[in-house]
Amino acid sequence: MGGIIASFGLLWFAFYPVYAKWNYKRHFKKHVDENYKNRINKPVEIDFDANSVNAKDFASESKINATELKELIETQNHFFLKLTTDLSLIIPKNSIENKVKFKNRVTELGAEYVDELN
Repeated sequence: MGGIIASFGLLWFAFYPVYAKWNYKRHFKKHVDENYKNRINKPVEIDFDANSVNAKDFASESKINATELKELIETQNHFFLKLTTDLSLIIPKNSIENKVKFKNRVTELGAEYVDELN
């Protein structure tokens, strides 16, 4: 009886992490698809003023003060413009013409640059 319980425990420890990863990924994908279905793959225009960032999409306009910019995180395919409220604007790199100029402009506004290319 103890051997059966021990083997069940070993199988549980071997396969539960794979199952949990799959289940969490499925859960959060479903959540995003349900709650943000009207915002996914919609174009957003981002402009920089002297002291603010302006974001304009199909339904609204937002003005973010430069003092609210916390970090500019660069990954292989995206920039994450993190705000002090821990919200982030996700900007695909392929939508930016001059990446160096973009990084310089955002860091001039007070955001700290974080390199996460690896």
